[in-house]
Amino acid sequence: MMTNKKIDELIKCSKAIIDASPKNGMAPDKKSSFIIRKKLRIQSEDEQYFFDVFMRHHTMLIEQFSIGLLFKTDDKTIGKIMLIRYNGEHGQSDWSKNNHYSAFHTHKITEELLDKGVYEPKHIERTDKFTTFDSALNEFLRHVNIINLAEYFPHADKQLPLFEGEY
Repeated sequence: MMTNKKIDELIKCSKAIIDASPKNGMAPDKKSSFIIRKKLRIQSEDEQYFFDVFMRHHTMLIEQFSIGLLFKTDDKTIGKIMLIRYNGEHGQSDWSKNNHYSAFHTHKITEELLDKGVYEPKHIERTDKFTTFDSALNEFLRHVNIINLAEYFPHADKQLPLFEGEY
């Protein structure tokens, strides 16, 4: 099974985007007219590992978003493991045990969860590293070490955009 050290190595290894859908901007969700999406296919710089990144953002409730990194395993029974996910606030009502629904937070998979057969990243930490979708996206892309940002996200190496959704 995967160790916490290996999980961190996978999250932080240098990666390049090899495909984006859509290439520019984000696309409307097929199920909800209020949600926009983007998917990235990513490969580690050493070409040993493959990942997917998903982005979902609610256009009316702008604090609601999710950005996640999925690792494509060689194990066909497991498939993909979500290594880390950045989330916005889920709303004012908070029935979670640690009150994370009403705060910006991250979810991360751990060795302990995987040992129990849990493949959902349930280790949750509240954060102040981001407060909007755009700031979360910038933080996420840097944290997971995307090396060809400028090709797909021209604003990433510059000041944050003034308005939500400029990516």
